[in-house]
Amino acid sequence: MDSNGRKEITVNGIRYALWKEDAGSAQAQVTACEDFEGDAVIPEEVEGHSVRSLAPYAFSAKRIESLSLPRTLEKAGKYVFYRCFSLKKLCFTDSFTDIGAGAFTGCRLEELEIDFYQGEQSCLKFIADEIRYALRVTLRYHRPDGRIETARVVFPEHYEEAVENTPARIVETRYHGAGGYYRQSFYNKELNYPEYDSLFPLALAQEEEEILADIASYRLRFPYRLEKQAEERYLEYLTGHMAQTGRQNVLREDMDMLRFFGEKRLWDKKALIYAVETASEEKKPEMLAYLMEQKRRLFPSTKKIFDL
Repeated sequence: MDSNGRKEITVNGIRYALWKEDAGSAQAQVTACEDFEGDAVIPEEVEGHSVRSLAPYAFSAKRIESLSLPRTLEKAGKYVFYRCFSLKKLCFTDSFTDIGAGAFTGCRLEELEIDFYQGEQSCLKFIADEIRYALRVTLRYHRPDGRIETARVVFPEHYEEAVENTPARIVETRYHGAGGYYRQSFYNKELNYPEYDSLFPLALAQEEEEILADIASYRLRFPYRLEKQAEERYLEYLTGHMAQTGRQNVLREDMDMLRFFGEKRLWDKKALIYAVETASEEKKPEMLAYLMEQKRRLFPSTKKIFDL
């Protein structure tokens, strides 16, 4: 412990600084990650001190793949995940609102999970703006009566390209992908779902089938604030692209999504046969058994009867 009453401890490979504020509150800050690989969960308290922040560079260049932050966490310092190449998934709550500059420089996050307890505002827009790659996000809204309403969305990849216009002696910025537009569908730090859904026709012209299928299937399966017109648009897309959609969910082993397709009777016979073949080729017995049962239920074979 130093002269200011601050001490450092290491728990499960994570280093913390502990101290007490003048008002008497006991706080903890994550200061470093020591030779940690895989999935990490930061607790709400360490030795009775509430974990409230992440120090600058705390997870820099570490091999963490998934990180869950506690409900008590409020802020993170600059470059906190700098060159954290392995980090694919980050989970946090709406208490986490203050993030320093360059926090995700060198990261390639793929998935976020956010739990909301105080409303619908979050730091999602900041993170989505920082990550130019495709980002899949699960949002869980915890209501006072105990209900949890869930939404799942995708922000497609986007990037900028500087192109020199030699005759005019200027450099023009060209934007690629619909992701930039999707990242603008926020108002007052809240995701505006009708605005998000209105962008699907734009995505149809610019995005690959895998991303389009995810946008449509996630919104249909978790229809939080989904309006009728948008629902019909997503259904129209999926019913015309079930072969690819089914295959990619088989490869991901997403049984819940495959069950959803069955419940909504979205399969056509050709797409379901393709999914069965994929499950067989990839040696996924549980999934194969389920898809075969769906095929028998939705498209039962008919016996030919010959009159003599």
